[in-house]
Amino acid sequence: MLPVGARIAVVSPSGIFDPVRLEAGLAVVREWGYRPELLPGVGRRHRYLAGTDAVRLADLERALRGGWDAVWAARGGYGLSRLLGGLPWAELGGAPFIGFSDASGLLNVLAASGRPAVHGPVLNSLADLCDPPSRDHLRALLAGDRLPPLHGRVLRSGRAEGPLVGGNLCVLASLCGTPWQLRARACILLLEEVNEAPYKIDRMLTQLIDAGCLDGVAGVVFGSLLNADAPEGADWSMDDVLVDLLAPLGVPVLAGLPVGHGPANRAFRVGASACIVGDHLEIEA
Repeated sequence: MLPVGARIAVVSPSGIFDPVRLEAGLAVVREWGYRPELLPGVGRRHRYLAGTDAVRLADLERALRGGWDAVWAARGGYGLSRLLGGLPWAELGGAPFIGFSDASGLLNVLAASGRPAVHGPVLNSLADLCDPPSRDHLRALLAGDRLPPLHGRVLRSGRAEGPLVGGNLCVLASLCGTPWQLRARACILLLEEVNEAPYKIDRMLTQLIDAGCLDGVAGVVFGSLLNADAPEGADWSMDDVLVDLLAPLGVPVLAGLPVGHGPANRAFRVGASACIVGDHLEIEA
């Protein structure tokens, strides 16, 4: 996907990043042989955002129009969904965008339009919040190497094939009713979340289902759902909630894949051909 020496545009379309941790992430990317270049708006601040909408949109549009081999998000958080309506979609280039969490909406829209999009660690977390196997996995993906399957636990057995879509549950639920709403028909849907109580995950999944986002979905897989355990002493688990909600769809369901906000955050290309086989997900590079 990216040759050694590739130029990477670094953008900050969401929340405010830690400059020290960003520089550590950039050092990793340079060590891999890539040439990251910060766009002019990186480092700005506006309330809880990494600059005003105008500043963040200008950088994002410039990066996605072309001139770089890839575009990499400095951090997630919040703010990118505010920019989707301002992008000139028909005029964007084909450089892959790398990020996750708040970037979930952008990643899926890019993939749906045939553009490369990588759900993977942001630069702010690459050096210290991302475990070594996940860094190795991302490096292999960017180099175009074959990747090992992602293992989880079976909540509903079966086999399914289709393009892999999805990302952060909260972000995707927030896009229901917008032009950027998720459409997972004939796809395998991957969802992950952090710091949301079981009832909130129930509510967001119900929203996706009721909005028709999962109509015709081929299969559903969950990455990490951090801090979403049932209360101590409860006679039910988070897995029970997922099964209750998704069993009516009649598709295979896996949970516990190493994708999400924890140290284990294996990257994948959104829109890549994928297959659920037993307890694992096979993804084409």
